[in-house]
Amino acid sequence: MSINPDWNVIAGTISNDLSDDEKHKAWQAECMLWLGTLAKELPGDYRISDTENFTILSDEGDRYIKVFSSFLELTRKRILSTLKGIASDEGFGKHVVIIFKDLDHYYDYVSAFFPEEGEFGMSSGMYINNGYGHFVFPTQDMHYAEPIAVHELTHACLSHLPIPTWLNEGLAVLMEDVLAGNTLYIDKEIVAKHHQYWTEENIQDFWSGASFYATDEGQELSYHLAHVLLRNLSQNFNVLVRFTNLATAEDSGESAAMQAMGVSVGHLLESFLGKGNWAPGVPQLAMT
Repeated sequence: MSINPDWNVIAGTISNDLSDDEKHKAWQAECMLWLGTLAKELPGDYRISDTENFTILSDEGDRYIKVFSSFLELTRKRILSTLKGIASDEGFGKHVVIIFKDLDHYYDYVSAFFPEEGEFGMSSGMYINNGYGHFVFPTQDMHYAEPIAVHELTHACLSHLPIPTWLNEGLAVLMEDVLAGNTLYIDKEIVAKHHQYWTEENIQDFWSGASFYATDEGQELSYHLAHVLLRNLSQNFNVLVRFTNLATAEDSGESAAMQAMGVSVGHLLESFLGKGNWAPGVPQLAMT
């Protein structure tokens, strides 16, 4: 399956002397060529649908696309408003959404964006911040598609920031909570699972982002732990804004936490995991 054109080459053909409106149209034209080619390679009746801010490639019916595209437009506004000072819709061209009819085609597509070696956990959707940023997921009932869209569109609106994976995913699941009703659930059983799973050694996989791709329960627990952290951080939104705009993947947000809050990010875990050395160790770049 053809994945992506060489976006670096394409960028070189779009003159910086163009106005913003002309750049937007130029990037959108390239986007349509790419999606048109992909539509021809996929089996089925894939077609391109356009709204003010989105271009959708799918095999879904007209009713589904009408409802879903309206949801996307509303969600975009709500993310930018809810995460004001953090989220951004900068860049040229529209947001691209690809909905795969077949699960195998979905995994075939996204596998090209993972390292050739290694095992990686299952996914229900993915924002691909590579070349022309876009998000993809296999076909879902609207009930399931909406929280996936909130999650991945949040990633799209955070793509301008060099933040660590745990913060990026934490903000995405927080938006699922706020905008799609996927409420954070905590009881004695889930707390016990965290206490049994996390150690001062494997917490480094959380800070580096590796645990979000785990094939064991660490993947689910990583998303839940990120949700817990962001729920707590969002209690003081001004601090969250300052922290997020300072945070980088290079040190897992450690120096940003010291500047914005005067404590290590490891300290933020103590109220949930208990006393321990939970701070990031050797700096590691998160996977993208």
